[in-house]
Amino acid sequence: MVSIANYPNSKTLGSHGGIPKNLPNRVPQTRNSRFQKILSAFEARNSKNPYKTRGLTIADYRARAIIPTSHYRRQPQPARAELKSSVSNRFLAHPINRATSALPLRPDFQVKDKAHFETQLKKTQPQPVALTDQKIIEQTVQKAAAKYNLPPELITAVIRAESNFEVSAVSSAGAQGLMQLMPATAKELGVKNPFDIEQNIDGGTKYLRKMLDRFGGNVRKALAAYNAGPGTVMKYNGRVPYPETRQYVKRVMRFSKQMT
Repeated sequence: MVSIANYPNSKTLGSHGGIPKNLPNRVPQTRNSRFQKILSAFEARNSKNPYKTRGLTIADYRARAIIPTSHYRRQPQPARAELKSSVSNRFLAHPINRATSALPLRPDFQVKDKAHFETQLKKTQPQPVALTDQKIIEQTVQKAAAKYNLPPELITAVIRAESNFEVSAVSSAGAQGLMQLMPATAKELGVKNPFDIEQNIDGGTKYLRKMLDRFGGNVRKALAAYNAGPGTVMKYNGRVPYPETRQYVKRVMRFSKQMT
């Protein structure tokens, strides 16, 4: 065994007051003196900071709880069928009164010039489509054919040969209108206006009917009499020597066959 001597100048554990107690969380100064310096400097700086703060405690959290926020947005739900029907029924229950909506905004409004207002109103309203001369001629021919018992094709052929459907036609001899009536003949037939489509066709058809009855229903003699007069046909016994009359009869007969 080795004996331990007690030397007066030596530093023993007894000179420091015995064996020290183990203190928790205490770092030995001999090994971590650098860390102690850093910690001391940090504490000194915080002690001089006038705006020293501290963390939240449990009491602070309970008094002022933090509500977390989220970026999630709830999508709108589609409308239910019963909701749609109730909305539509609500509008259908109160239909628009068109009679009241058509009333003028100013009940005291009065039209000063009523005649001018009615004239402008007639212009804006849809007008009936006017019949053309061709349509009027066709309708009048059908009416005259039924009235005098003649083929409408024959009447139309005479109009084509005489005036080529020109309502205001006037020949060098003075014949007028569609069927080229002479003024004396028109007066005899009761035609007051030879340029009126209905009067002219009615008078010309009536004269053609008379010529047919006079020459026993012979169409060629009746046409020759229409062109050269009944006296000329009787004089030459139906064989009129005039080239113009002969060409006229041929043209009318050809036009009539083309329309049948």
